[in-house]
Amino acid sequence: MKIQELYDDPKSKGFVTHLIRAYLPVYKSVKMWEFKKNQKPFCNVCNHKLIGLGEVLGGMYGLDKEEMQGDFAKFIRDELSGKETGPNPMLKHLKGRILAWTGEKTDTCLCLECIQDLLKVFLFAISDGDKHMVWLSNQMQRDQVFQTFDESPSLNEDEKDQVKEIKKKVDKDKKITTFGDLKVLQELKKKMENEI
Repeated sequence: MKIQELYDDPKSKGFVTHLIRAYLPVYKSVKMWEFKKNQKPFCNVCNHKLIGLGEVLGGMYGLDKEEMQGDFAKFIRDELSGKETGPNPMLKHLKGRILAWTGEKTDTCLCLECIQDLLKVFLFAISDGDKHMVWLSNQMQRDQVFQTFDESPSLNEDEKDQVKEIKKKVDKDKKITTFGDLKVLQELKKKMENEI
C-alpha cells in the first residue's frame, strides 16, 4: 500500500497525518465537482488520473441521444447474454480516469481506493498501538467535541466563549481538562441534549 509506504517514511509521515485529518472520519470525504485552477487531475498518493463529477455528468449529457441509446442497448444485450461487455459505453469519455475525492481543509485529491487504504492504515496502526496514530485519533475526537459545542444553536455566545477558553487551555497544556472544565462541558452538553 502506497499510504503505508508514505507513513513509514519520516519525510512524508506529516503528509499522511494531514490526509487523515482531511479525509477521516469518512464523512469528510466528498466527490470533487471540479478541480481548482492550479490543481492537477491526479491522485496525490498513487498518481492515477482523476476526473471531477461535473465533467462526468457533462460528458454523459454531451453524448448523442441515439448513440447513447444504441450503446446502452448493446451493453444490456451483451450483459444478459453473458458476453464479455467491457466498460459501460456510456462512460467511454472517462478515458481511464476515475472519480476524484477531496476532504476538509485540503487542496489534495485522492481516488477512492487511496481513501480506503488511508482508513485501513489508520485503523491497523491504532490497533497495533502506534502512539502517533492513537494520539492523532484522540486529538481528532477532542476537536470534534469542541466543534460540536461551537456549532450548537443551543448555546449562547458567552457559553461558546467559555468552550473556546477551555479549548485554548487544553491545546496549550496538552491535557484533557481540569475537573472544573469538565463540569462546565457536562452542563453545556446537558443543555444541548435538553433542547433537541
